[in-house]
Amino acid sequence: MSSKEMKAIEQERGSGKPDAFGKKQIRNSALFGPKEKDVLEVVLQEDGSYTLEEAKHLMERYLNKEVI
Repeated sequence: MSSKEMKAIEQERGSGKPDAFGKKQIRNSALFGPKEKDVLEVVLQEDGSYTLEEAKHLMERYLNKEVI
């Protein structure tokens, strides 16, 4: 994912959302299986905060992107 795409997502997300979680919290969640957690490790940034919907969206985009 390019830095331009990440900036766009960060602007949409804003900061201080009460339902936003850090990368570690999301990866430790029981909502995701081991394979999904591996993908989340790649697509989420350490210092970012994400809603569960955003995390799922980023994971789906990563898994469905075209292979060159």
